[in-house]
Amino acid sequence: MNSQLDVAIAGMGLTKQGRRLGISRRELRRQALDLALTDANLQRSDIDGYIFIGATPEDLRYLGLSPAFAYSLMTGGASPVASILVAAGAVATDQARHVACVYGEAYSSIPPKLNPHSNAGTERDIKAYSYGYPYLYGMVGPAATYALAARRHMSLYGTTSEDLGRVAVTEREFASVRPGAQGYGQPITLDDHQDSRMIVDPLRLLDCSRPTDGGAAVIVTSSKRAADLTDRPVEVLGAGTSHGIESWWNGSMFESMNVSRAAQRAFEQAQVGIEDIDVAQLYAPFTIATLMQLEEYGFCKPGEGGSFVAAGHTGPGGTIPTNTGGGQLSGFYATGFTPLSEGILQMRGEAPSNQVVGAQTCLVSGSGGNGGIQGSWAHAALILGAAR
Repeated sequence: MNSQLDVAIAGMGLTKQGRRLGISRRELRRQALDLALTDANLQRSDIDGYIFIGATPEDLRYLGLSPAFAYSLMTGGASPVASILVAAGAVATDQARHVACVYGEAYSSIPPKLNPHSNAGTERDIKAYSYGYPYLYGMVGPAATYALAARRHMSLYGTTSEDLGRVAVTEREFASVRPGAQGYGQPITLDDHQDSRMIVDPLRLLDCSRPTDGGAAVIVTSSKRAADLTDRPVEVLGAGTSHGIESWWNGSMFESMNVSRAAQRAFEQAQVGIEDIDVAQLYAPFTIATLMQLEEYGFCKPGEGGSFVAAGHTGPGGTIPTNTGGGQLSGFYATGFTPLSEGILQMRGEAPSNQVVGAQTCLVSGSGGNGGIQGSWAHAALILGAAR
């Protein structure tokens, strides 16, 4: 592997992840940053670039940072992977030596409130999911979007609810042995999936993730500096992004997660092929997203995602273990930091459970950031490598 990039991840901080932790989102970010600094053997004064996933005017003061730049970045679940790419650019152009990419949310600890539908165009009663043309016709929230994708997949390829259920069962198998995961100690069966209540047809309860509270931080620097800081840096071999707004015009918005352009760039930079990937961490808040990405990245052919998972390829000991921490369905939901953090642990050989022995490459994906139309996903692809 001869990456065109010269960037590595020198540190990571991951706070406790769970429901109703009772910790503010800003404090979760502080905790995550502290853990990442300790992990990278750095001080606060060493951080000269700050990328926050979201938007806030007070983070730098609360976190005690005074960097050369501070950006807010938001393209939905693609943001964490995209932040690594933006940080790499800052390092490459010598705008910063050590960039902290930080996330922290307390979804389940914030008291619910209902605001008027529009408040200066930013705050709405059902948050960001109320924007865009489909909302006018009652299409609200991500479950509705992914449900249409699932129904379209069923129509095109004959995919069944059982196919979706096997994704949930497989990822729960990983989570059931991972301390701290939402599904820890709670394996499920396909019958459990089929018996779970319908949320948005055809998605059942066990097809869906739940937002959790938690913080995450990653410190990006040059490969050389990372090697000086830690004996277990994670190389950023390749990255790519894409935005699929064109799906609005060509009518494919529920047939694709717009992987191709992002994947092509990431694999070209990393100078590897799909056959070289040892483990995959996919952004998949709903089961259908795992199937679609397995197909779009080329682990299997279009329409074969269900049989691919049923054959055990994505599970423990499979040809491409996928979402080995339980993913967003059964691990925790920290947007794109769920797959990113697990990818880093796998490349370090430090996954608390389900470590893929000898893994040298990991594909990480992110998806989200609709272009005003539900289903017009942005996508980000990242290929990580173990230290050599």
